[in-house]
Amino acid sequence: MAAGSIVVDFPSMGAALCFSSLESLLRDSASGFLAAVSAAPAPGAADLTNFHRVFSRVLSAYPDPPLEVVWFFSALSFHDRPDDIRSLLQLLSAFAASSPAAANPLALLAPVVSELFHSDKPRRETEALVEALLSYISICSSRPAASTDGSSADTGRLLPAFGELVKVWSVRHSRGRCPFQVLFPLAGEEARRELMKEGCSIEYLAGVVVAEAFLLRLCLKVQGATGVPRTELQKELRIWAVSSITAFRSQQFFGVLLNMLLNTPLPVYSLLSADDEILVRDILSDALILVDYSFINNGAGVDQADSSLLPTFVSRLIVTHDAINEARSKGDHERAMSFINAFSTSNVPSYLIKWTTRQAGFHQLSKPVANTPQALLQWLVGLEDKGLKVFGDNSSWIKGRLIYDDVKNGYGNRMIHSDVDLFFIDKHSGGVIMDTKAGEDEDAAEMETTYNAFMAAAQSMKVGTNGIRKRKGCGNEDVTAVKFVKYKVENTSAKDLFMSATNGMSSGSEVENPQSDDEMEETD
Repeated sequence: MAAGSIVVDFPSMGAALCFSSLESLLRDSASGFLAAVSAAPAPGAADLTNFHRVFSRVLSAYPDPPLEVVWFFSALSFHDRPDDIRSLLQLLSAFAASSPAAANPLALLAPVVSELFHSDKPRRETEALVEALLSYISICSSRPAASTDGSSADTGRLLPAFGELVKVWSVRHSRGRCPFQVLFPLAGEEARRELMKEGCSIEYLAGVVVAEAFLLRLCLKVQGATGVPRTELQKELRIWAVSSITAFRSQQFFGVLLNMLLNTPLPVYSLLSADDEILVRDILSDALILVDYSFINNGAGVDQADSSLLPTFVSRLIVTHDAINEARSKGDHERAMSFINAFSTSNVPSYLIKWTTRQAGFHQLSKPVANTPQALLQWLVGLEDKGLKVFGDNSSWIKGRLIYDDVKNGYGNRMIHSDVDLFFIDKHSGGVIMDTKAGEDEDAAEMETTYNAFMAAAQSMKVGTNGIRKRKGCGNEDVTAVKFVKYKVENTSAKDLFMSATNGMSSGSEVENPQSDDEMEETD
């Protein structure tokens, strides 16, 4: 982004001011905006004429304006017409039209998601706008993530003044809260901490924005499903979630959703009841664990460039481990086995084993006893104790999580109760043999007999760990008949989508329940 001095004139003041850089211009302008708004006799009454003139000229100097400049200019326009969220969406999409890649247009949408969250508009109007937003996100997601020479097209980073722009956009709803919590109400504490770091990538911001928009729509669907049987609702929303994740095909978005599941409850307390939050968590667990997505698996090799996938795969490992334990605690062993089977047949175990072997520097490294989450997690924790860094700063937290799960299950410090208790392991082929026929009703006695047999097959797996870490964040975490759509990338203009939102309509078509995103793409 631009460096060097910037000279701008303020006609009503009869003076021209020189700023050392775009950074200093943004900081001083944000400070002046906040002062003018706080001194105004009524909301929307501040005189921002000079700022409009200055930033109109600054914008004209850039063929692809920096995100922070667009945010400040759009904040000025939105201040003149508060609550006109559709116009804000149109304005931001117009600035993003010249961007060659997906990250910048998606990152720009953060104020739209925030205003929709805080809006007191009727649910029908809000849902229509959220549908238009998701359709636009789907169109942007079809843009290439890499340039023709293979380098990333989304390598930009946020200016240090980004925090000041967050204050500008959060001032209307702040009420003394952390500005990042106001502007990113559905991001979760971990995502907000990452956004608060200086030099955070625009690509990560884009992933957070998409995750928030996705979660907001999912919550609205749950709110509007009064009277729909729980089992049917969960099935239909799982279809919608898988379709949306496939359409958005963003590793950052996928990783943000995984990290939300790592820290329960989900950041939806102001939108859903406790029971509905559990439903949404179950839907996300199914969508993130049970489906293999090509946009993740295509990069799951072991070349040095693929190390960027490590945090996502480690998060998926822990999320699967947690989902299995939760299913067990409810006595749903069939669901637990479906999670283990999906994980064991995915690319995650092979990726983590190969990556770890490569990092260790030798090829005689003992392998985990099975490709199951518990076995793999214990193996990685053991290697951490020997000096190999896999979990980074989260190492002690993960060890504590293992101990907590073990104690909760009543096994003290003896890690006997592991995922492989649910399997017979075929050690010759490395395969996992199990019976997961959908829809088969087994009585409690038969399940107990089978479970005990599996328990007896894995008595030798014992690992001891210790250490617990508690995380802290920025601050305290503070619909209509159900129709499920698959967002398609078509030659549809953003303007058409916004017009359909005004009429309370959404684009898309109904989808079938896919086994993978590749199957879904074949149905397009």
